[in-house]
Amino acid sequence: MFPKGVPMHPPNRFGPAPRTRALARRALTALSVPALVVPALAATAPAFAATTVQVSPVAPSDSSATVIAKAADVVPAPRQLAWQRLEQYNFIHFGINTFTGREWGTGTEDPNAFQPTGLNTDQWAAAIKAAGFKGAILTAKHHDGFLLFPSKYSNFGVASSSWSAGRGDVVKSFTDSMHKYGLKAGLYVSPADLHENQPGGKFANGSPSRQVTIPTDSSEIVNGVTFTFNSDDYNTYFENTLYELFTRYGGIDELWLDGANPTGRNQPYNFRDWTTMARRLQPNAVMEGDGGPDVRWVGNENGYARQSEWSVVPTNGDPATAADTALPVPGFNTAADVGSDAVLSQRKSDGTSAWNVLRWSPAECNGTLSARHNWFWQTGETWRSPTELLEIYYGSVGRNCNFLLNISPNRQGLLDQSAIDTLSQFGTVVSQTFATNLAAGAGVANDSGTSSSTGHTPNLAQDGNLDSSWQPTGTTGGLVLTLPSARTFDVISVQEDLNIGQRTRSFAVDSWNGGSWTQIAADTTIGHKKLIRLTSPVSTSQVRLRITGARANPAIAEVGLYRRPGGSTSPAGPIKGVGSGRCLDVNGASQANGATVLIWDCNGQSNQQWTATSTSELRVYGNKCLDVNGGGTADGTAVIIWDCNGQSNQKWRLNSDGTITAVGANKCLDVSGNGTANGTRVQIWTCNGGSNQKWTRS
Repeated sequence: MFPKGVPMHPPNRFGPAPRTRALARRALTALSVPALVVPALAATAPAFAATTVQVSPVAPSDSSATVIAKAADVVPAPRQLAWQRLEQYNFIHFGINTFTGREWGTGTEDPNAFQPTGLNTDQWAAAIKAAGFKGAILTAKHHDGFLLFPSKYSNFGVASSSWSAGRGDVVKSFTDSMHKYGLKAGLYVSPADLHENQPGGKFANGSPSRQVTIPTDSSEIVNGVTFTFNSDDYNTYFENTLYELFTRYGGIDELWLDGANPTGRNQPYNFRDWTTMARRLQPNAVMEGDGGPDVRWVGNENGYARQSEWSVVPTNGDPATAADTALPVPGFNTAADVGSDAVLSQRKSDGTSAWNVLRWSPAECNGTLSARHNWFWQTGETWRSPTELLEIYYGSVGRNCNFLLNISPNRQGLLDQSAIDTLSQFGTVVSQTFATNLAAGAGVANDSGTSSSTGHTPNLAQDGNLDSSWQPTGTTGGLVLTLPSARTFDVISVQEDLNIGQRTRSFAVDSWNGGSWTQIAADTTIGHKKLIRLTSPVSTSQVRLRITGARANPAIAEVGLYRRPGGSTSPAGPIKGVGSGRCLDVNGASQANGATVLIWDCNGQSNQQWTATSTSELRVYGNKCLDVNGGGTADGTAVIIWDCNGQSNQKWRLNSDGTITAVGANKCLDVSGNGTANGTRVQIWTCNGGSNQKWTRS
């Protein structure tokens, strides 16, 4: 994310220079312009079959209501649906940067520096599976251009290293291990290439497009499949390497195409050609890019989705090819809202719709295990705590977003044992929490005043099948679960039937106290899954789900009730100033000791997610505490974050009147000068009952 107008530059998306965000945008523009596609097999196997489920065209004259109604009927393609049900898997950043200590390489490294003498991808796979992740995506080629597989088309890769006598193939080892352990295997292949950007290289060298056959080397042809494209030098090179990756290593489940371009030069990408190859050679693989076509980047590197994360996103392009083309996402993915009714309803100055395409484009939330947010392993690496990983899990999987957690092997080619331990501890908590659905065996019925659509009876929300669902006849309705006996739970799970679409705008959950219903939770969108943690356990024999708003008749596939191990603690969430309407925020998303705390527009990111602990702390990032600077007690003393240490200047009392008291100073958390603007400093001040000292948690 890019808070306070000061760009953050995570290594995968945006480089170290301030101009890099513009370059990434330029890359997206290039991806959005299809080149001429002339598939060799077009006569017998069309490159792009007609898509009727993933894409809906929008006419200029369509009203806002019509656009929203169309969005309610957009559903995922089968490969997208299967991908969303994976929920969590790993990035694996490994390459020449692991050995040089860089996050972004230069493309000029000596390949012989790559020496993973203890490489053990079975160790990776075993750790991934044991922690509950469903697969991994390996950096087969990062921006430096170094290839982790031997290629007929480049001498910059493992084949040019003395490691394994030049016969090593990390991609083969990785994919073999993933398949051996029953895991999904994906490949990250950077379109940008700093090695080919060197003098005499193919990247942006101004070469003309010409008709080419892929693969160029006829000895590489598999099962007689070739492609005929119009490509310049670099696209020809890239397409040849994609062909190698798509034909050598068995099933590939995701192709991850980063939009960053650190070269500073414009190289058009023939993205439609790449999609043609993927659809023909690996038809089950989803393709992730800043603009799709199958999966979109959520817009930050913190692992958190928006509170309301819609999977149907508006865009502009050719509806006939939109399912296979990278197209821009509103606000370049980073906008606070990319799919709501308000965005769908946007109009041009002439009153016509701002969009001409609606597309199923689910979000992927990526973040790092590294506490320092490194992607490649660094000396002295430390890891995020299991507690923080759990917060990210609820902020991603629990908000209709797949969780992509990066893990980084060390220079031996192994995961550090400390990283494995952290993954294991996180996985244990998740598996223990969701091992038993306390709603299992419940009787299910429509609430008073609700009736079901034909074929969508109440019991289908409790049959363990995500492809069947309860559906009310209207856009609102209630479902009552009568439990076999009184059950105690503190996590609620609700899932929509995505075969019908993501339709729910808002819902609430009630518990029966023996004489009346009491609302215990409320939220907005659902999608594949919405998880709600309660601040304290609820014991009841009846639970009611109420759909309070929807774009069309909603379809609820499953309702689950769960109990976290070890009892409940307050879930992470925003703390909003009553006077300002803005959220308590760590400046610049910094995790450094001493980072200032201020107010900023609420955005759901990790630097605004606060956990109230049983020891009176307010934690952020899992391991940092809200801290009165220097243990001060004077009015105006700044509030910062610091490593949690148990001292009194990190103790806070949440009061029933909305104030938050610093225990050590006995003064209130205060927005300086009654300010309401983004960036206004937060401090302590003598309690006075003002609205700038009142806070709400949600």
